[in-house]
Formats: sequence, structure tokens, C-alpha cells
Amino acid sequence: MSRDRSDPSTPAGYVVTNTGGAWAGAPGSVAVSGYVQGDVIVGLPRYRLTALASGPPRPAETLRLAELLDARHRVVPFLGREDEQRSLRRWLGSPYIRGDREVRLIHAPGGQGKTRLADQFAETAREAGWEVLRAHRDPGASDPAPAGDPHRTDHGMLVLVDYGDRWPAGDLRALFTDPRLHRGGPVRVLVLARSLGYWWQTLRHWLRTLGMSTQERELPPLAPDRADRERLFRAAATRFAALVPHVRTDAVRVPDLADPAYGTALTLQLAALVAVAASRHPGAPTPSTLVDMYGYLLDREVGHWQQLLAGAAVTSRPEQLDRAVLAATLAGPVPYDVAQAILGSVGAGTGSAGLAELLADHATCYPPRDAGSMLEPLQPDRLGEAYLALALPGHGWSSHPPRPWAVGTVRTLLRGDGMPTATAAQVRASTLTVLAEVAASWQHVASGVLLPALRDDPTLATAAGGAVLARIVDLPSVDVGLLARIEPVLPSRRHVDFDNVARDVMARLVSDRLSRDLDPVERARSHIAYGRRLANAGDREAALEQADLAVAAGEAALASRPAAQTSALLAQALHVRGHRLAAVNRYSAALASVERAVKLLSPLAEDRGVDAESYRSTFAETLDNLALRLSHTYRHEQAEVVARRAVSLFTGGPGSTVEDVGLAGALTNLAVIEAHLGRGGEALSTVRRAEQIWRRLSEDEPSVYRPELALALNTVGLRHAELGQLTAAVAIAEESVGIYRDLVRANAVAFELDLAAVLANLSGYLWQLGRRAEAFQLNAEAEEIFARWGGANPQAFSKHLRHLRENIAAMRAQQSPADLRRWELGAGSFNS
Repeated sequence: MSRDRSDPSTPAGYVVTNTGGAWAGAPGSVAVSGYVQGDVIVGLPRYRLTALASGPPRPAETLRLAELLDARHRVVPFLGREDEQRSLRRWLGSPYIRGDREVRLIHAPGGQGKTRLADQFAETAREAGWEVLRAHRDPGASDPAPAGDPHRTDHGMLVLVDYGDRWPAGDLRALFTDPRLHRGGPVRVLVLARSLGYWWQTLRHWLRTLGMSTQERELPPLAPDRADRERLFRAAATRFAALVPHVRTDAVRVPDLADPAYGTALTLQLAALVAVAASRHPGAPTPSTLVDMYGYLLDREVGHWQQLLAGAAVTSRPEQLDRAVLAATLAGPVPYDVAQAILGSVGAGTGSAGLAELLADHATCYPPRDAGSMLEPLQPDRLGEAYLALALPGHGWSSHPPRPWAVGTVRTLLRGDGMPTATAAQVRASTLTVLAEVAASWQHVASGVLLPALRDDPTLATAAGGAVLARIVDLPSVDVGLLARIEPVLPSRRHVDFDNVARDVMARLVSDRLSRDLDPVERARSHIAYGRRLANAGDREAALEQADLAVAAGEAALASRPAAQTSALLAQALHVRGHRLAAVNRYSAALASVERAVKLLSPLAEDRGVDAESYRSTFAETLDNLALRLSHTYRHEQAEVVARRAVSLFTGGPGSTVEDVGLAGALTNLAVIEAHLGRGGEALSTVRRAEQIWRRLSEDEPSVYRPELALALNTVGLRHAELGQLTAAVAIAEESVGIYRDLVRANAVAFELDLAAVLANLSGYLWQLGRRAEAFQLNAEAEEIFARWGGANPQAFSKHLRHLRENIAAMRAQQSPADLRRWELGAGSFNS
């Protein structure tokens, strides 16, 4: 779209403006946990990278019975998976291109052999000269950065990430932005997970914005038919028979391998090990179910503790070790001080000397994998999960009596009783993660322990991140009553880790509510709430559909029950719909919707009665929304009148944080309108007031208000540019770009388009200062973002993409600074 170059009233550049959020939840602020990046504080780093251990495993002859199943000891020769190994070797050896970073997800249920396959692949990579690192989802010191030239390209780096579906989203994003993964040579990241769900869909999109290619592959059963199972069973039994003393090979009983339960590597090896061990006692019954097989090994663990006590290798009684093992299964491994707090809270030891003694004895039984950590869980993890499930009541296996103290131990760890706040949060997250995994396979753990704990304390729902919560809400025994208790404690604003699961929770709640003959008031509220969750998750079209339904329900409510409350409800729905329409650039329709909202609210807020004050803030926010929509449709004089009225209403409030947020947003929008009217000096002064408010708020809550500060800074830069103060414009725009880059690493869906807008503006300033190479680069980056989004929604983004490409063409054609055509974009375009 061309403009008259002599028109002084057209402002120079994009602006991403704020309209408040008390009603619309827009533009969404972000609260992300997981890492600190730049100036944006979004939690604590909770991962580390270590070099993959080299050297031979422990001698198999020194291992306990259960340890023979642990994948890290590689007792049974690696068999099968030829297709998967060939595919991974091809992936490793693909032609090198600079910036070559690829991520592959391998997913399958537990026990399918993911870890053994990854370890085998790691050895292949190391033999080929690749550096191999393992990512750990726990705090601790990482290995020092690799020595040598970081730009070498004659070898690559392979990073192994296990249990990717258990990592909080922020931690995974922090890992993928680690400087070691952005070096000169090729990088491969192999992610292992039990489940493929929304966590991967969201991460996959985000990785692609970083320029990382992604693939996923489901690991099929190792032994899909009986013949394969028998072959692998006999190979494992032969190996175990060579290690377990006093075996009678003629007494080894082969279970019914036609059962699909024996389709995994772990269950076949479990069956082989138990059959071999049981052959030593021909008169005793051989366990015939997987539960009894796990129980057989767990009984041997207790016998191991008793032998160590009898031999004076430990001093703790089996009852004490039992409690320590349960705590380790739920919360370990952890640093020493955390381990002490855990055992002290569950009553597993008395006094510091008693706790130290018990920790030392547990380490004797279960040596930690990593120096400095304690409470190593039972391995393989399926054995530990079976131990926990059988310790808890309700499973019905009479031969494995539950521990009477087990439920209390779980509840104590979920509460974090007697622990410092940070320690309690760490323990709570780990405990909830393990419980959710066990509950997916053992129904009594879900119905008897996990879900009752959530009903008693719904805040637990957010303790371990969105991926874990998604597993919980997918449990068959989760009902809408529990979801209704969980939904209010989910982050109300954008949160990268919870947006998708919050949307899914609300979808089920709304479906249940609408299945009944709801009052139109409740229908309107349900559609507004669901639409907000959809908008937070980035589903703009679906959010608009919910806004339309909310308006229809609001109309019905007002028609059936005319009153101030129903009038305000309809106004709220119309106000929200204005944001949703603007989010897909339907500005005229957005204006009409907000105009009607103002018409409904005006008599309520301006009435002299005592109720008028309760409507003043929402009326001010709706006026601010209207001012922005008027500006979008080029009615700038009217927009200024409305915007000043909104500012006046916010200024006259009690001075709360809510009022400050509203005032800062209204001032930012007013500055945009003043710029459109050609009053650049006033516009700069106005937006500087907003900037001061956002800086003050973001000092207290950076993860909430940094996005709003970035919006205001972009507007400040534009105003400087309009006044010819290009050096100042560059400095302020670079600060805005820096914040947006951090935010995009946390949630590309929410912030990538805003980043593109600010990049385009900064490109224009740099071009006019003669910094042409930088200008080209930034404009090309903005073009790439808009092109990607335009492919998904050409109607909404084709105009912006066309303008960017016209700017690039103008740059290439001219040797002097181009007169770049720029335009204003409000936050409602992308962030409602």
C-alpha cells in the first residue's frame, strides 16, 4: 500500500501497542520457568551437560540380580534394531552444511530399548570422532566447555536427552539455546521420550524457528511375534545363566511368550532373568505374571539389605532402608543436603548422625551414578515404578502387601514438609512426575493417591510443568470435577509451559458445561474463558469463534434478563471479540464490535450511583481498545479523543498495579495516535511516561512485564525516528529486539511476529544511518518470519510480507537511504 511521501502525519514504522488485559487477557504477558536469558528472568536453569562416560561397564559378575537388567551395565548383548541403527548412522553422516543442527525424537513405551539404542548410537558417534554429551534434567555442575576451536567443522557434537516428555518446556528451550549447541560444527540432538504429545508439537515448531530441522520416529516393539520373543528370551537366558550361580538350565521355565506384554526388551529380559534365578529352587513356584516377576526381584532387594546388615556393611535396618528407597524412587537423585531434608521429612532417620548414616547405607546399596548426588533410584526405572506401585495400597496383589506408611510418605514429599522453599519445589516436582508416570500404568496409584492429592491441593497441578500435567489430565479416572479445581490455578496469562494443556483442560470443561442446558450468562462466561485459553495457545481463529459464541450468548442473556450485569457481560464479550478480530487483521469488524461494547458500558460507568465505580476500570480499558481500533481504520482525530479519555480514567484510579498496567497501555496507544497526527514531540513524551511505568513494573516482575516494556520501547524508537533522532532510535530498538529474542526462545508462537515487526523498524533506522549490510540482514530475517506465518494464514499476513519485500527491493535498487514504507501494527493484531 503506497502513501503520500509528503504526508507528515504518517508515523515511521511498526508499533506494537498494548491495550490492557483485565477483560481480554490481551496482549498476553508471559510467565516462563526454566532459565535466565539476557535481561529476562524466567526461572532457574535446571539442566546440565556432561561428557558421556567412557570405558567398560562394571563387571557383570559383581552386579546384583536386579542390576543385571539395568541398561547402563549392558549385560545382555545388543540384538536387533538394525533398521533403526542404519537410520541413525545416516542421520549422523548426512552432508555437513554450516549451521547444521538437527533434532530427532525417538519415542516408545518404557522398556522398549530406547536407552540401549541411544547408547549404542553414542558409541558409534564417538568412534566416528563426534563429541558426545548427555543432558541431565537436574541442577549441578556441567562439564567445562569443550576445549579447542569452537568453529572447527571436522567433527560434530551429539547430545542425548532422555525423558524429553518429562522436561519442563522452559528447561528444554534453555538446553537448545545452550551456546555449545550453536557452535561451528554440525550438531545432532537425540531426544528419547515415552510419549509423543503436545509437548513435542510445541517444541518442534519452536525448534524450527531456531533453524533446527526435526524428525520423529516411533520405536516399534523389539519382538513383535512369538518367534522373535523366543529367540531374544533364550539369548538373554543364556547370558544370565552364565552369571547367576547354581543355575539349573534344565529347570528354566519359558513363560507364555504369545502374550503381547512380552513385546518389549525389558519384559523379555525380566522374564529370562527370573526364570533363570528361579531355576535354582525347582520345588518353588516360578512367577508367571509380570507383577510377580517384579515382586520376585524386589524381594531379592530386601534380602540384599538383610545380607549387608548381617555382614556389617550397613547399620540401617531394612525398615529404614525401605523408606529411603521409596523416597529415592520418588525424588532422587538429589544433592546431599536435599537428600538429608527428604529423609528427615519422611521420618526415615533421626538426628543428623542418623540421617548421615542412613544416606551412607543407601549409597552402599545403590551407588550414585554421579558424584555429589545421593538417593539413587532403583533401576531399571520400570522396576522402581513397580516397587512404588506395590508399596501403595489398592493393587490387590496379596503376595505383595503394601507399606502402611507409604501413602503418608508420598503426601509428605508432595507437600515438601519441613524443607526450604526451593528444596520443597524441587522435591514436589520430582515426586509428581514419578507419580504421574506410575499412575498411567497402575490405576490404584491414580485413584488412591495422585488424584486425591490433587483434589486436596489443586496447586500441585503446576508443580512439575505442563508435560506432566498433560499426562495427569489424560488419565482415565480424571473427571471434570477435578479439572474444574485445577483450571483456576493454571497461569491466567500466557505461559509457554502450560498454554496448551490449559487449553485442553478448558476444552473439556466447556464441553461438559455446554452439554447441559446452561443459562446464557454461564455460556457467555464459558466461551470467553475458553477463548482466552485458545488465544494464549496461539489458536487465533478458534479464539475468534469462541468470541462470536460469547457474543451470541451475551445477546441471549441480555434479552432474557435486562440488567446492568447482563449488559456488562455482553459488553465484555464484544470487547474480547474486538481483540480477536484484530488478531486476524479484521479491523473494521473489530471497530464495530468495540463501539457497541462502549455504548453498553457508557451508561453504567457514568451513572452517579454507587455501582458506577465498579465499571470505571473496565470502561477505561474498553475505551482504550476503541481508540486503537479507530486508529487502525485511520480515524485518528476521533481515536485521540477516546484515548485521552481512557488515560484520564486510568489516571483517576486508586493507583494499583492493575491501574498502572491500564494507564501504561493507554499512554502507549495515545502516543501512536499522536504520531499519526504528526505531533512527534508529544508522542515521544507520552510514550516515555508509559516506558517509565513498564520499567518499574518489570523490575518487580520481569517475566510478566518485560513483554509490555518491549512493546513500549519499540514505540519509543519509532517516535525518535520520526523526529530524526536515528541514533537514539537504534539504541532503543536494539533493546526491544533483545527482549523479543529472549521471549521468542521461550514462546515463538506468542512473540515471533512482534520480533519481526521490531526488526523491520530497526532495519529502516540502520539503513538511514548508512549501515546497509545490517539493515539487509534484519529485514531479511523479518521477511522470513512473515513468510512462514503467511503460509499458514495468507489473508492475515500477505500485506505485511509484500511491504517487507518491497522495502528490500527498494534497498537493492538505491544507493542512498530508501524511503521505507512502514506502518503501525497494534498488539491486537497478534497478541490478543
